[in-house]
Amino acid sequence: MKIGIVVGEKSGDNLGAGLFEEIKKLLPDATIEGIIGPKLSELGGDQWASYNELSFMGIIEPLKALPRLIRLRKQLTCRWINDPPDIFIGVDAPEFNLTLEKNLKKAGIKTIHYVSPSIWAWRENRVKKIKKSVDRMLCILPFEPLIYEKYQIPAKYIGHPLAETIPYHLNKEIIKDGLGVRASKLIAILPGSRVNEVRQLGPIFVKTAKLMRKSNNNIFFIAPMASNAIKTIFKSIVNEYEMGEYFSISEKNKFYESIIASDMVISASGTAVLESTLLERPTIAAYKISRLSYFIMKALVKTKYFTLPNILLEENLIPEYIQNFDENDLYQKASQILSEEKSRESMVLKMKKIRKILSKNANCQAAHEVVNLYEKI
Repeated sequence: MKIGIVVGEKSGDNLGAGLFEEIKKLLPDATIEGIIGPKLSELGGDQWASYNELSFMGIIEPLKALPRLIRLRKQLTCRWINDPPDIFIGVDAPEFNLTLEKNLKKAGIKTIHYVSPSIWAWRENRVKKIKKSVDRMLCILPFEPLIYEKYQIPAKYIGHPLAETIPYHLNKEIIKDGLGVRASKLIAILPGSRVNEVRQLGPIFVKTAKLMRKSNNNIFFIAPMASNAIKTIFKSIVNEYEMGEYFSISEKNKFYESIIASDMVISASGTAVLESTLLERPTIAAYKISRLSYFIMKALVKTKYFTLPNILLEENLIPEYIQNFDENDLYQKASQILSEEKSRESMVLKMKKIRKILSKNANCQAAHEVVNLYEKI
């Protein structure tokens, strides 16, 4: 079986890699090609372009790259129509992938979309396009298949792979010693995996750290970076605010260790918030986009929350800050969390529920959905 795939960012590459590993157990001769990242490349994937080509945040920001993205999508469409894969899998990145999937499906190629667009939060009318684009939708939220059922779109809830694959077994104190941290309080700072995220959030997070350090000189900070490019940008921000001696800016392979060793996490909203929640670390989520993107999103988005743990529990478990906040807001909330032991304990107890909701053997379920569709061809 030959699989075509497009992943939109680091988390999508992780999802795709977990899925492909399970597919290989069922069909050892399976191959994969398309827009991928390092994880799928390590598994032997044929990388036509990096997921960085699609890595944008907000609504207006991708529009600036629209001509290039349209060209790229056209090239992919032509290449796959001329040499078709047995299955195409679009992992997230709906603005790019749904049109690509529509083109490929029209040409007779079976398509699967992995991670449903947030139609329950905004633009539910996208289901009309989804119906024309996908043969199967793989959902990571339990309530999503019911929405697709209304429109007679085959959809399956598979949970989230992180609920099974995240390293719960690692010991906090051993990991902390291994990282060489001697401070009594360690805060993990996660400014994002995209360049523009780090440029937007990095200065605010570092200024928050500076305020925390002023109030407690035994606080230390650790920041695992998604890539060398991100590390270079964030390191320059840390140095700009003269915080270099209080930060350990670690490599990307220390991501989970950094969270596990920490007492609290301050993170860009996204998959990292889910990861710190599953690892049961009190977390603050923050995000900033352009003013115009925020204005449009505020008018369109129906959901009360924007982080996955809060959406799943339908409550404000993770403190959320979007757009209109500064380092003082984050500092005050971080100080409150660190000083209130009962509040932290309550947060951790609720985090355990997230793991139960999402633990559905997702990689295995997703692989069987792909293989079942392939065998029907």
